Amino acid sequence: MGRWVFARAVAFALIVATLPIAAPAHADAAAPASPLAACTNNEGPGIPPPAGLPAGVPGFHAQWYGQSGYPTLCPGARSTATVAYYNSGSLGWVNGRLGEVAYLGTWDTEPGQDRASPLGGDGTNGSPATGWPRYNRIAIQPAPYVGPGQVAWFQFTIQAPAEPGFYRLYLRPLIEGATWMEDFGVFWLVTVLNPDGTRPPAPPAVYSPTGFSRIDVPTAAGTFPTWLIKERLSAVRVRTVTANTSDCFSACPAKPLAQYVAENAAYAGIHGSYFCPPDYAPCASKVNTYDYAVYNSNLGVWINPRHLSNPVNALATFTTGSATFYRRVFSYARGPVSAGISNFPLVLQNGVPLDVSADIDANQMLRGTRGVIAADATYLYLAVIGNATVPQIALVMQALGARDAMNLDGGGSVAMWINGGYVVGPGRQLPNAILLLKP
Repeated sequence: MGRWVFARAVAFALIVATLPIAAPAHADAAAPASPLAACTNNEGPGIPPPAGLPAGVPGFHAQWYGQSGYPTLCPGARSTATVAYYNSGSLGWVNGRLGEVAYLGTWDTEPGQDRASPLGGDGTNGSPATGWPRYNRIAIQPAPYVGPGQVAWFQFTIQAPAEPGFYRLYLRPLIEGATWMEDFGVFWLVTVLNPDGTRPPAPPAVYSPTGFSRIDVPTAAGTFPTWLIKERLSAVRVRTVTANTSDCFSACPAKPLAQYVAENAAYAGIHGSYFCPPDYAPCASKVNTYDYAVYNSNLGVWINPRHLSNPVNALATFTTGSATFYRRVFSYARGPVSAGISNFPLVLQNGVPLDVSADIDANQMLRGTRGVIAADATYLYLAVIGNATVPQIALVMQALGARDAMNLDGGGSVAMWINGGYVVGPGRQLPNAILLLKP
């Protein structure tokens, strides 16, 4: 990654620097006093920029670059939000010139493309007056000119609605009068506390029985077809298995999910981590390799243990009757486990969807069929979700009541087996898999 010249706006002025710095996160100093002394505002940690960025793409283009944290606010309180976009295109952004000026616009299902938001606006169309350029334009580029290779730091004010609850503001950059730029699923999650400072109750979970079910799960981002295996953690043994018995760097072994199930006397299973399939041309020299650590429950050892220090991957580990999820695999202290698998990203943590825009690639922002492993204090969830982006699977698992959830492989590798047959798949042959056995 070469050195970039980029710009950061502070109080809507542009400062050019040569090293990236994280976006500030702070509460608005002018925020109204909280209704009761017990209610206090809080800003979550900022989200740092990604490790690598495209550059010089012909036309107008933008790449998400960083943002301030998700706020927890008292009713009516305000917070200043900051988000950065890197100009990855070949054309500059020119303030005051229609067809060249960059804005952030409202987007997705909350509030919807060009729709008013209860979290901010210009006071028209039912929006609160928080200083936005328009009710559907969240912020304008902070400098007269943002050239290719520069970063613009947009700031805007959010106001908490009077009603406690959980609110989202989706946004997307655009060149006004010309084109919308890339959508990376960026949103702000705003938690509005009760007046006494307590958190509001989480939205009710979608009911799902134990065992296998095929259900349509409604979320704020739409309704998603879901194939779900849900079992009590106390009623199953989770096993993670690999076709290779040691680290493999090319032409690795792989098996159908059904074979893993039969060889291990399992009654259910799902595909595992991302891997390099034989039908992908770039994988010709490394067929069936995977850059993720997987605990082989039969051997009692980690396969690919070098990947336990990966800076981006997440991890799910299991012992009898319990599950532990780590957003970063390097947080795992390598204690005793009976099963474990890493992949990326963790999408749900403590019941709250994570902003994973810094961790994922463009393909993960496309809608497709995706696998998930999740848990709460009582249940284990194995799911295949249709027509979803990676950020959207967090909403599905949250709606189902899961506490923590990690993305698995998707597309042509998807497979799910239970009670004697495939309910999804069979998909490709797999270098690793997740199985369920009776105690």
